Amino acid sequence: MREVSRVLAPAIVLLALGAAPGWPLQIAAPPTDLQFIVSEAQKVQQADVVAWARYQFGRRSEREDYDDSGKVVGREDLEFVVTPNGDGFSEELVRHNGVAALSSEKDDLRHSATFNKHYKTLVAGAEGQEESGYSLGQLLHLSSYRFRGQEAMNGVDCYRLDFSPDDVRPRTGGLAAKFTKAMEGSLWITVEGFHLAAARAETVRPISIALSLSKVYDLKVRMEAGPVGEGVWLPLRVEVNTNARILIKSIRRRNLFTYSDFLRLDPAG
Repeated sequence: MREVSRVLAPAIVLLALGAAPGWPLQIAAPPTDLQFIVSEAQKVQQADVVAWARYQFGRRSEREDYDDSGKVVGREDLEFVVTPNGDGFSEELVRHNGVAALSSEKDDLRHSATFNKHYKTLVAGAEGQEESGYSLGQLLHLSSYRFRGQEAMNGVDCYRLDFSPDDVRPRTGGLAAKFTKAMEGSLWITVEGFHLAAARAETVRPISIALSLSKVYDLKVRMEAGPVGEGVWLPLRVEVNTNARILIKSIRRRNLFTYSDFLRLDPAG
């Protein structure tokens, strides 16, 4: 799984529960200052990411692996309580595949600090694992967007922005830039507050990685966020579907990350 995670570095934020909602219907398309919307959304998204460090929350990580015929060949379901600890987050595994976690399992996953590493990539605006900020951080810094008007996303009025593969030289290089140049999709920015409420993105062509030793043939990302209090919006659901090959190994995988039970902690908490 670590091997695959390195290959799928983007995943931001993509920064999300239950069945994913369908694409909303367009309801209006008034003239709007697109540059202003993007600029405000960038600032607000960064502030929301920073505010995440003030909240305790539940995090569930579900994974399904498939063979080439689509049959499920592996599953894992991990449930954590994640708590800010000053320099980052402490992560306590509470359930593993539906049953109470063993002490040995808790110790192993506490040391791996998966979310803690993910959060640091979000704050730094760098590449991360498939749960990380590529989607959000990178998709809010493309060179061009198309304004599609206002739409209701999960009952909230939003601006919809569409994007296509970004062929302009990106500000950052590396793996995230490769994905930016090969993805299309949509972002939904709340009319009130300019929060990133949802994102949909998918590759439109294969992406070669690690001197062409690995290749991502298809990557689809869906993200939903929502208010958690005090004007802060955080991810509630992030889903990543991947079809890739690492050397001679085929990888077909669905990752679902859900976040819940946000609890604002005081500075001493």
